[in-house]
Amino acid sequence: MTKIKFTQNDFVEIRILAGSIRKIDQIDADYVNTISDEIFKMQPFFLAALLGHRLDVSMDEMEEIMKIYFLVWEYFRLNPNVQKKQVTESYFNKVQKRNIEMLKYSDGESKEKDKLEIYSYNIQNLKSKSLLTAIFFRFNERPILLKMDIEKRGAVMIGIKSFIECFETI
Repeated sequence: MTKIKFTQNDFVEIRILAGSIRKIDQIDADYVNTISDEIFKMQPFFLAALLGHRLDVSMDEMEEIMKIYFLVWEYFRLNPNVQKKQVTESYFNKVQKRNIEMLKYSDGESKEKDKLEIYSYNIQNLKSKSLLTAIFFRFNERPILLKMDIEKRGAVMIGIKSFIECFETI
């Protein structure tokens, strides 16, 4: 089985992410307003996608999803390309479709080992594996996210992974 290889840079990022996670867990209304304004100016579709979740989830779930989106933003916000070039809905849909196709392909595998191989290969190509790992951990540790409907949870996770890939490649 292919194991995901983490670089020294990934481990450095994990330490930085730990600080960002602590910050996200302490947010207040001023932070939400300030960061929402910043996202709206630089990446309006990212904010629209976040706000679109409020129609499908409870307020508690929305708060957890918002924290994950803000964590992604904290990670990418200083990237010059993210500041200058916007992720469009069509580009996001293209990346998300590729992720959904990967999941459908892996569903066709009968052995769990083969599915894990596909997932590992897919994640190995990410530049920000540490971010995605932190998000997966959060989805598996936060009680509200654990109780969330599995289909909604999966849709949110695919959307977030797709945004990460978009921000890496714009």
